[in-house]
Amino acid sequence: MTVWGALGIGVSLGLGAGVTPGPLLGLVISETLRNGWRAGVSVALAPLVGDVFVIACCLLLLAQLPPVVFTLLSLGGGFYVLFLGWETLQTVPATAGLTTDSTRNTLQSLRKGLVVNLLNPHPYLFWLTVGGPFVIQSATQSAFGAILAFLSGFYGCLVGSKVLLALLVHSGRARLHSRGYRLTLQISGILLVILGGMLVWEGIRGLR
Repeated sequence: MTVWGALGIGVSLGLGAGVTPGPLLGLVISETLRNGWRAGVSVALAPLVGDVFVIACCLLLLAQLPPVVFTLLSLGGGFYVLFLGWETLQTVPATAGLTTDSTRNTLQSLRKGLVVNLLNPHPYLFWLTVGGPFVIQSATQSAFGAILAFLSGFYGCLVGSKVLLALLVHSGRARLHSRGYRLTLQISGILLVILGGMLVWEGIRGLR
């Protein structure tokens, strides 16, 4: 896997995870509307902190598994990403009203984001079936540049898209049902479907 290929995979997955409605995205919107943009941005940054625990647990578990399991995980991860792509394409964006400002402590919003992130099953599923196997296989090939590119692309888009959304909601210039947001959902959904198909194909080839 080249560095650019790993970056492309990370960007596709991060964008899909970042803009698809879920518990964390809903909290970004609600905290922004209630407490201002700083609260929304604090929630958006939660994966950078909370996923350290998630990734460590998943990698420790995966390190104990035999190589053949990674082929099966590639299949499972591919179908999971296909499902995420289908779910993204079927999403009807919710409506958000104009923002109100507040001086409530943003650390409280960050704590809420961490709790939601740690209790959400999606990060664990992702790192067990997609992210974890990719990192371990790249590490065995000493492709540390690819790992860095993947993580940078993934978290850059995952966190960046949520930060941007918080700023847009706060400014009152955009709504979640806007044409631009619909287009972003469609593009990310298509990317996820393509990537999921590639992972499934890799898994099928590994079983031969």
